[in-house]
Amino acid sequence: MYDNIIFDLYGTLIDIHTDEEDIAVWKHMCEFYAQHGVKYNPAGLRSRYKRQIRRAEQAMAKKRFKFPEIQILEVFEQLTLKKDQTPSDCAELTVAAAQEFRKASTGYIRLYDGVTDMLEQLKQAGKKLYVLSNAQRVFTFPEVQSLGIEGYFTDISLSSDFGAMKPDAAFYQQLLDRNHINPNRSIMVGNDAVCDVLAAKQVGLHTCYVHSNISPVDDADRDIKADIIMDEVNVPEMCRLILEDADR
Repeated sequence: MYDNIIFDLYGTLIDIHTDEEDIAVWKHMCEFYAQHGVKYNPAGLRSRYKRQIRRAEQAMAKKRFKFPEIQILEVFEQLTLKKDQTPSDCAELTVAAAQEFRKASTGYIRLYDGVTDMLEQLKQAGKKLYVLSNAQRVFTFPEVQSLGIEGYFTDISLSSDFGAMKPDAAFYQQLLDRNHINPNRSIMVGNDAVCDVLAAKQVGLHTCYVHSNISPVDDADRDIKADIIMDEVNVPEMCRLILEDADR
């Protein structure tokens, strides 16, 4: 049976739409920065943001992981620093800027119907629940807290903290090792055939694939060999199938 259920977040438990290209987002961020004495124009700020992302990715490419993950706070630190400042001088503003950007670029964020009831039911059944997500802590933790689901999880593991992202097996393994999780008695639930199924199988996890509105487009062309396959997000059915499989 399954003792442990490991969830992806976005596209599995959380439905979200973001648009970082919208010029209105960058206009808003220019206004935010202007209030703190940092002047930009929208196109220039967007270009500098993308340039800092590329630099961060190039630096991380030299690290030991096959799929390295940048730390987005370091990007916003470079956008926020004024002349003659040190990172510690603007640490609070850096976090505020990153979170303001996330809010401005998010069209909507909500739990899929039935998620809270499912998590409650799984906990009542004695399961330990975990999160393994490609996500930035400065963005994701406030969202998880505001959606009211943080307390259901024994551990929330985010790629920005570890420095590698799914489908890197090392990202999976650190969660298993830190929490002494037996993969044979655990299942990974996610909406990405590569990141949440193929990668999870590399470390011996059982898998549940859920095709959601933000699953990768090319998943439709893949032969997905998960233990449980769902063609759409139906959270009550997902819960039933996980518990049913666990009882076999």
